[in-house]
Amino acid sequence: MRKKWLKVILPILIGIGILASIMTWLIVTSRVRILPPKKILITITDDLGREVTIEKVPQRIISLAPSNTEILFALGLENKVVGVTDVCNYPPEAKGKEKIGGYNNPSLEKIIDLKPDLILAAFGNPEKLIEQLGNLDLTVVGLNPKKIEDIFGNIELVGKITDEEEKASKLVENLRKRMEKVLSKTKDLTLEQRPRVLYVVWYKPLWTAGSETFIDELIQKAGGANIAKDLSGWPKISLETVIEKNPEIIIVGESADQPGLLKTVKDESVLAQTDAFKNNQICAIDTDIVSRIGPRIINALEEVAKILHPELF
Repeated sequence: MRKKWLKVILPILIGIGILASIMTWLIVTSRVRILPPKKILITITDDLGREVTIEKVPQRIISLAPSNTEILFALGLENKVVGVTDVCNYPPEAKGKEKIGGYNNPSLEKIIDLKPDLILAAFGNPEKLIEQLGNLDLTVVGLNPKKIEDIFGNIELVGKITDEEEKASKLVENLRKRMEKVLSKTKDLTLEQRPRVLYVVWYKPLWTAGSETFIDELIQKAGGANIAKDLSGWPKISLETVIEKNPEIIIVGESADQPGLLKTVKDESVLAQTDAFKNNQICAIDTDIVSRIGPRIINALEEVAKILHPELF
């Protein structure tokens, strides 16, 4: 009788166990299932003059410039970044992302393979590539800030199209406070209180930063006077002109591409006639923070201010 009872009850118990397992699996998977991207509808005009419509919050983002990568990471979007350029090296975690080629020559095939739903481009990326990406119905947003305030605007724009407006707003607020803290000590300095500054981009020949560059804006906001302000962009400047302008401080931009630039400048005997050489006021700064138009531009402002006015900072 007991055996017959087991033959009846056992299949029922097994069935209940299987049913319970199935129900548990359904409950768990319903909780952890990947929700579809949140739908948004934003139409913007990017810095390249292109009208772009964003229909959903991006989940797979490619950055075509180091500054864009730094903005994305600063907004906590690193898990959505699926591709960066070969020169995207900050923050260090960016080095572990899939590489899509150089800043000037990204691979169209690699970009397509990564199936991005947002591509952050920048001025200097090949125009033909951006056009090709657009023709493939890929969403491309181009950034090209001209001033520090434009960088803040770009951060807010990226926050808007990635549904991270609150983080972007807080980041910009913090950056602006830091900038205002510097300006509170430098904005009222007279011309006589502003040291004459030469920024060295490259040597030889000697390339510098003129007006309409972020470095010129940094020097001005940090309380200095750029001796190349009457030149525009990134011009060559003769040693004779430098001697005539007589910089009191020389700042040399060093990077992995030109690690010995400071020594090269210090070894130039002609520049020994300048006040900067006579008073040992020649120093290096990380090229990346002064040339990448992202959040670290305020790091650059603070550092330049300390170089120009150690008594104030």
